Amino acid sequence: MIHCREARIGDGEGISQLSYQLGYTSTTEEIIERLNRLSSMTDHYVCVAEIDSLVVGWGHVQGRHSIESAPFAEIGGLVVDEHHRGAGIGKKIMSECEKWARMNGFNKIRVRSSGIREDAHQFYIAIGYEEKKWQKVFDKSL
Repeated sequence: MIHCREARIGDGEGISQLSYQLGYTSTTEEIIERLNRLSSMTDHYVCVAEIDSLVVGWGHVQGRHSIESAPFAEIGGLVVDEHHRGAGIGKKIMSECEKWARMNGFNKIRVRSSGIREDAHQFYIAIGYEEKKWQKVFDKSL
């Protein structure tokens, strides 16, 4: 049975390992530091999905506020263990994130997905999300 709950500091290693599966190389210590910081922010929520007390997925949702548009919630990340995909875990995590968004007064939720993650695109469409636009992302080190 899949159980979702708010992430705890002790989940740092599991979150790090799952993130690695998608190419993100954050250490357990970095994840723990971020969980500490995010847990004190009321406009962020991180949850994990467990099966038999094993973390098999995580999701992060946050409030987004900008000058040009109404506030909305945005998925900051979603990862499901590669050995457990297709079992409803991602859907359960997204449902938890959507619930958090509604409870915090947001009437829209957005998710961005890398252009190469076509399986993820199909997943989001299957659970009711609508493609809005393609874009490029630019970074600059400071």
